[in-house]
Amino acid sequence: MVSQFYDSMGNTLDYVYDLDGDSLTIWAVAKDSPAYFHGTFSDNDHVFTGACVYPEGGGYHSTMKRR
Repeated sequence: MVSQFYDSMGNTLDYVYDLDGDSLTIWAVAKDSPAYFHGTFSDNDHVFTGACVYPEGGGYHSTMKRR
C-alpha cells in the first residue's frame, strides 16, 4: 500500500507500507529505502513495538498499546 502526506509548505511525502504476518515496515519514498520504520504486533495484536531507522543514524523506538 502507498500513501502521500501533504504538509502546509506544499511538500509531498511518499510512504510505502508492507504488512507480512505480524511485521509492518513503512519506507519513506520507495520500498527498500534506507529510511524506514519497522515494527511487530504481539500480545494478541494489543502491542505494537518498532523503531525508525535513518541512513545518517539516529531514529527512535516506539511502543503502542491498544486500549
